[in-house]
Amino acid sequence: MKRKLGIVGSAILAAAFAAPQLQAAHVVERIIARVNNEIITQRQYEREKAKLREQLAQEYSGPELDAKLKEESKDLLRDLIDQALMVQKAKDLDINVETDLIKRLDDIRKQSNLANLDDLQKEVEKQGMIWEDFKEQIRRQILMREVIGREVGSRIIVARDETLQYYNAHKSDFQSPGMIHLAEILISTEKNKPEEAEKRAKAALAEVKAGQRFAEVVKKYSDGPNTDQGGDIGYLKAGTVASAIADAVSKLEVNDNTDLIQTKNGYLILKLLERFSPGIPKFEEVEQRVNEAVYNQRMQPKLREFLAQLRKDSYFFLAPGYVDAGAETPAAAALAPKGR
Repeated sequence: MKRKLGIVGSAILAAAFAAPQLQAAHVVERIIARVNNEIITQRQYEREKAKLREQLAQEYSGPELDAKLKEESKDLLRDLIDQALMVQKAKDLDINVETDLIKRLDDIRKQSNLANLDDLQKEVEKQGMIWEDFKEQIRRQILMREVIGREVGSRIIVARDETLQYYNAHKSDFQSPGMIHLAEILISTEKNKPEEAEKRAKAALAEVKAGQRFAEVVKKYSDGPNTDQGGDIGYLKAGTVASAIADAVSKLEVNDNTDLIQTKNGYLILKLLERFSPGIPKFEEVEQRVNEAVYNQRMQPKLREFLAQLRKDSYFFLAPGYVDAGAETPAAAALAPKGR
């Protein structure tokens, strides 16, 4: 089963999947750590700290925000070292993500409503960031995701009995007002001429009916914003979707898809991924979500074990006053270089 790595309480996982911020910091380039042949600068550290403050400011303010920032900043250098170690591991494994990089840039372009990658580059530079640095940041995120998936995630096996046990102990966590989880193929009449849109929509539907994987048809035809996620548009609360769509989806079994649905914006083909009854759903309705919850719960300690081993096989040095909270003995690691 292809896994989705959910939020498991680690900043390194968040960094692996989050989009980079279109911002630049102006800090002196002081080296605060060396990890094998890679350096971590004061500018990188301050940039991450600024992003952390921005995130925390959505929930806290004043002295409470300052206290929370001080507490969570203790792991910032650890996370930057984690990232450096995983990017180096990706190079050791000869992982190439250039195709994924182009796809990710194109997704950011679509989300920003820009016409092409040249316009995205102009927007990035307008925000004060260097285009090559922006691309490198995304490249590193994808490399980390690949390393986590190959070296940690692929080795975590969740048995069905374990999933059922977790469900029985956490039923209230899966309580729902009644939702449907959909994926879409959207053929836009704004991006295509009407006759061309209809032709493409019929071709897409024919391929789906012929047994082609829905995600592959999404990549080939869809004008929607989530092509890299198989057209996944997330969870929709019952009663919040248009009547034509609700009627079409109500007739589906999980993993079935609709025929063409014509809307004012074009043509839709919808696939029902999950359906949740109001209240506490049956185990079978949320089995995939429960499986992912157990998987993510086990991911965190396994990831830290993996990173601890990378540290043992590496050389790094910290500037005075900085501590690697991920080291086995953080205080000692702050005082002396470490290596094989």
